[in-house]
Amino acid sequence: MPNRHSSLTRADAFCQRFGLRIPILLGPMAGACPPSLSAAIATAGGLGACGALLMQPAAILAWAAELRTASNGVFQLNLWVPDPSPQRDAQQESAVRAFLGQWGPEVPASAGDATPPDFAAQCEALLEAAPQIVSSVMGLYPADFVRRLKQRGISWWANVSTVAEARAAEEAGADVVVAQGMEAGGQAFSLPVAWRTLATCPSVT
Repeated sequence: MPNRHSSLTRADAFCQRFGLRIPILLGPMAGACPPSLSAAIATAGGLGACGALLMQPAAILAWAAELRTASNGVFQLNLWVPDPSPQRDAQQESAVRAFLGQWGPEVPASAGDATPPDFAAQCEALLEAAPQIVSSVMGLYPADFVRRLKQRGISWWANVSTVAEARAAEEAGADVVVAQGMEAGGQAFSLPVAWRTLATCPSVT
C-alpha cells in the first residue's frame, strides 16, 4: 500500500504551490460551471473552474469578473484545443441525420454548419482574464500561447489521456500534466495523479 503520509505531504506541497488550502478541484466541464459554484469552492480553499469550450470571449471575461466579485480564491479557465476543420461529406451527413431522426426531432440540414467560437479569440480572452491557472484538454496549446501564459505568470495544466500525450505536454512546457482515465466523464481532475506526474517532470518540480 502507498505511504499515506507521503501522499498527504505531496498533496500539501501541491496546494501550497498553487495557492490552495484544500485539495478539492472542480472539474471544468463545459456548460456546468456557474461562477457561483466556482466562487464557493474557491472561497473554501479549493480550485474553482470554468470549462469555456462553448463561450465567446466576452462571456469568458464576464465569468471571470463575476467570480472575482464573489471570491478572491484560485480558479482556472479551460479550453478544448480544436481539431482541424473537418472534410464535409454531404451524403454521409444526410445518412446521419436520417438515423438520428428516428430517435427524436428531424435534424435540419444546416446542423452541420454550426461552428465553435473562435479559438484564437478565446485564448486572448484567457490571457486578459488572467486566472492563476489555464488548462487544456483534447490537445496542447500552441507554443506562442504557452510563452505568453508564462510571461504573465499563469500556470498551464495539460489534461491528457495517453502516455504519449503526457510526454508531449511536458516537452511543450506544461506546469502540470493531469492524467485522465476512460471513466472520467466530467473531465474531472485527479490531484494525486496530477502530482505524481508532476513529480516525474524535472523541468517543473
